[in-house]
Amino acid sequence: MNIRFISTIATIGCILVFNSCATVGGFKPGKGNKYQYTYKLIYPAESQEMLYQDDSIIVQFKFDEAAIRFQLQNISDSYLEIRWDKAAIGVGGRFSPVRNSFNLYSDTAVQNSILLPSLGYIRDVAIPRDNIYFNGEDWIEVDLLPTEDHNSEQMREVILKNVGQRINFTLPMMFGSSEKIYEFEFQVDSVRQIPWRDYRHLPRIPQPPSPKRTFFGISDVSAAIITAGILGFSAYVLTMKKNPPTE
Repeated sequence: MNIRFISTIATIGCILVFNSCATVGGFKPGKGNKYQYTYKLIYPAESQEMLYQDDSIIVQFKFDEAAIRFQLQNISDSYLEIRWDKAAIGVGGRFSPVRNSFNLYSDTAVQNSILLPSLGYIRDVAIPRDNIYFNGEDWIEVDLLPTEDHNSEQMREVILKNVGQRINFTLPMMFGSSEKIYEFEFQVDSVRQIPWRDYRHLPRIPQPPSPKRTFFGISDVSAAIITAGILGFSAYVLTMKKNPPTE
């Protein structure tokens, strides 16, 4: 099988699924009009800023097209561990296991976690497990909800009707030897059409690994685990007091 044929097949495959996919490594404008969603937290508390606090955690969320980004601070007196093997994202009632920054580009999807000490914090990302894959050339992410209409009036109506759509995020945590299951529910607050020139593609943290080229130019990709960094939204000023982080 020659290389040109492989490239052609990969291109056709990308076109077939382009209505809900985007490359991770770089920004490539899609076909048709672009739309942007705004979300709000509605459970276990209502918050336009998607900020939640109880006696154990302070957490704030931010959505991009394909993933839920968040910053979490442990304000309990115990070590905190996220049980990623039990975490799930639900869209329209359909729930899926998730990947996070430790296994975003792993073929095995092995879950990793850390022990977060009291007053420590992390920044991480969660994406449905099967919504990110390698197509032979690029890492592809599937949007949580469609963001491009491809000049289809029917798709435009589908996108605009997503106002009120709900997305769930189940995030079990261990505090010492005690488990607490957090159920977060978000709702699409609004959706608007934006010019492509105003669209800002947030880089994925960690960045996708660069494909290794063999002698014949065919990608040979291995798993890459990179320390998570800036999420692309305002950092919090975290003090040694058990107060909500402030900008």
